[in-house]
Amino acid sequence: MHLTVIIPTRSRTGFLERALRSVLSQEWRDWDAVVVDDGDGGGIEAALALGDARIAALPNEGEGQVDARSTAIARATGELVCWLDDDDWWDDPGHLSLLAAAAATRGSFFFRGGWIVHEPAGSREVFDHVATCGSLRTNNTILTSSLAYPRAVHEELGPLDRGLGSYADWDLILRMCDAGYVPHKLPGLGVCYAVHGANVSAAVDAPARLAGFRGLVAKHGLDTTIHSHVTMHRMLTGWSEVDGKLERQFDFGDFRGAIAFVNRIAELAESENHHPDIEVHYNKVVLRWWTHTAGGITDRDRELAERSASLATA
Repeated sequence: MHLTVIIPTRSRTGFLERALRSVLSQEWRDWDAVVVDDGDGGGIEAALALGDARIAALPNEGEGQVDARSTAIARATGELVCWLDDDDWWDDPGHLSLLAAAAATRGSFFFRGGWIVHEPAGSREVFDHVATCGSLRTNNTILTSSLAYPRAVHEELGPLDRGLGSYADWDLILRMCDAGYVPHKLPGLGVCYAVHGANVSAAVDAPARLAGFRGLVAKHGLDTTIHSHVTMHRMLTGWSEVDGKLERQFDFGDFRGAIAFVNRIAELAESENHHPDIEVHYNKVVLRWWTHTAGGITDRDRELAERSASLATA
């Protein structure tokens, strides 16, 4: 089973090298990677400098990320096309092995859970959500760098929709669902989705991205609101950002259960010397994590929010 990894890139050679090294570390050896540079050519130099004949690098034949992906797809030779963004990476050397084993499942496309990584600090949040053709009409819970599908999909469905910009991946996913393909979730966590100031997760309401989202909604008749993977993750896990704080309500069977949870949170807060706001309303507890000195939410708050949620069922 031969797999092709497609990587669009633009002016992020340090990130790109990390992404490619995660491909080079894969236990599955029957792959090639196509890097398409949408910038000044630095990505081509960085990719070829790794000295692996399986890595090809070339300039974008069009303009923008979607055209870069399409340029790579046109040169894919693998039976399976595997997406990887230049600032993401695979943290499991068995990732491609799982894809190769699953590829025999006909009528499917594939994805996997992983982590949201907040850079430069490097703190992680588990991102591991289900996806069905029904749920994908509300939220795209598939990390872009985990998406893989038969190369023949493009012969059947055509190219990426360049008019949708960064939403071309969600559009392709919905088109595959409409054509009868089923999302197949691979086991375990393996994909690191980087969040930093220079990627689209930091600019969810940027005009170009908003236009792409509106185009997606109109094309597929969706009833949804715009999210980044980060804000969607907060919503799906019950956390929301309210007035610069991570907020969530926890419901228990009775007052005793609520207070037991508060006591567990108190132990966590004392051990970490970082304390949330807590409200108790009989069997309901509202937590708010934030950092006063930072004037808002920090990576530490995100970590402790995730840890405190796990204490709700302790």
